[in-house]
Amino acid sequence: MRRIFRDFAAGVGPRTIARTLNEEGIPGPGGKSWGDTTIRGNLKRATGIVNNELYIGRLIWNRLRYIKDPSTGKRVSRLNPVSEWIVKDVPDLRIVDDELRQAVRARQGEIAEKFVNVTEALRKHHKKNRLNGARRPKSLLSGLVFCGCCGGPYSLRGADRFACSNHISKGSCSNSRGIAREDLERRVLAGLKDRMMSPEIVEDAMRAYAEETNRLNRERRSNGDSWKAELVKVEKQIAQIVEAIADGMYHPSMKEKMTGLEARREELTALLADAPADTPDILPSASAIYAKKVVALTKALNRKEERQEASQDLRALIEKIVLTPGPERGELYATLHGELRTILEWTERQAIGKVAKTTKPAAGATGLSVSLVAGA
Repeated sequence: MRRIFRDFAAGVGPRTIARTLNEEGIPGPGGKSWGDTTIRGNLKRATGIVNNELYIGRLIWNRLRYIKDPSTGKRVSRLNPVSEWIVKDVPDLRIVDDELRQAVRARQGEIAEKFVNVTEALRKHHKKNRLNGARRPKSLLSGLVFCGCCGGPYSLRGADRFACSNHISKGSCSNSRGIAREDLERRVLAGLKDRMMSPEIVEDAMRAYAEETNRLNRERRSNGDSWKAELVKVEKQIAQIVEAIADGMYHPSMKEKMTGLEARREELTALLADAPADTPDILPSASAIYAKKVVALTKALNRKEERQEASQDLRALIEKIVLTPGPERGELYATLHGELRTILEWTERQAIGKVAKTTKPAAGATGLSVSLVAGA
């Protein structure tokens, strides 16, 4: 920890510190990889290594409170007033002296002063565009691109390029290949239009989907028939016990038997009520509709006035895009994954003219995947 403080005070950036620690195999808090935010944290909230007052011998409770954000359902933290903090001196735990602590504070002041104008401009921009920012992704493919080496996200970095976040921020991934946003979007759209709507690919995927659908339908019908037959048998046994009791043939063991039968009747009734219905057959014209609509979709994405609405349809068709370095210098393979059930539902909505909505992939649904070779 002293090393982190010394490097930070000497002007070494948090990202460089994090990458060096990861390269040396030194585990971060909780055994996870180091990141730049792990080092710098938030000065006001006293998060991050260089802001942790425990290292100067001060233990603070009740600095933050946690509440549930009603709009997202997520647990978020809020800073309590200083008057509510509980502070205790623990000199035995101190590892950073006053001189080093002040050097870190001075460095933080220099950084804050350097970026004060940039920070203020960003705050104004986000405040002005808060509604749009909350509802719209940063780019057409934001949140859909992942690294084929570490599995982490690819995000937009400087010069409008996608790059592996774990490689940039933590140095924990060896994948240094990046790709321009426009280039990736162009290749994905081409792949979606030319490959995922290829008659051979769509036909194979739909055949596999139909086979799986038929299997699940047979399984549902078999279970349902079995439960119905057992329910008839259980109800008959219950009726026989009730009739026997009415005839004066009561025995204490009947009560236990009746309790078990009634419990099983409730269980079977619930199983039959919750049993999913058979999945409808695939539209005979699904392949043709899909091909036609994807062509229209790619054209709409190139028209500014239609791009926002069309992008929602596109994101509904793509499960994820995985970028993996190729053997040649600057070569980057992009694998496009699409959820077939989502594609079929989108196709059906397009066929009947309804507005497309993103749907959650169903369990057991067959996926589509195509590879696109992209240069860096």
